[in-house]
Amino acid sequence: MHKTQKAFFTIAGIAMLLSAVFAVRAGATASRPPAQPTAIAVVDIVDIIAGLNEREVLENQLNERMDARQAQLNEVVEEIKVLEADVQMLTKGTDEHREKLREYLEKQAVAKARREALSQIVSIDMGNVMAGLYGKVEAAITSIAEREGYDIVLMDDSEFPLPENAPDPDVYRAIITKSVVYRHDSIDITQQVITLMNNEFSAP
Repeated sequence: MHKTQKAFFTIAGIAMLLSAVFAVRAGATASRPPAQPTAIAVVDIVDIIAGLNEREVLENQLNERMDARQAQLNEVVEEIKVLEADVQMLTKGTDEHREKLREYLEKQAVAKARREALSQIVSIDMGNVMAGLYGKVEAAITSIAEREGYDIVLMDDSEFPLPENAPDPDVYRAIITKSVVYRHDSIDITQQVITLMNNEFSAP
């Protein structure tokens, strides 16, 4: 067979093979149903937390507990003041002076430990309150999304400003961590979430 004929048959075979492959792919594409539009909503989590009646009640309870712990700390502080005055009045080198100084230093250590513990306890209490509220926010969003037919609900950070006069890495990080660049007001369900949660909180 002539070389030209061989080349022709080779090219023809490749063409037929490619045609078959494209035909299979076209058939697969044709059999795939078109994608359905995705219903999306957004929420401003900061506004939600700020608008909850339950948050205000919980914060008041936290403040009451913090005031009680602060009162206990204040008692130790007052004791320290009395001991400090006694130490200054007593003659240095005497047994009585050494004993008062020991008590004074021990009370200072107690006050420092209680102050640090108070700070940690308050922080943990606030974290627990926030975690509890967020769990309820998630439940409220899920309820509204299922009722209204939303497929995805995003946290709206479209209005978060970029840092001004900041280093390039900070600005870049702020840009690439944004979830929402633009959204229409009609898909914002923030107020619906606040209303639902406040109504549930006020319900008997």
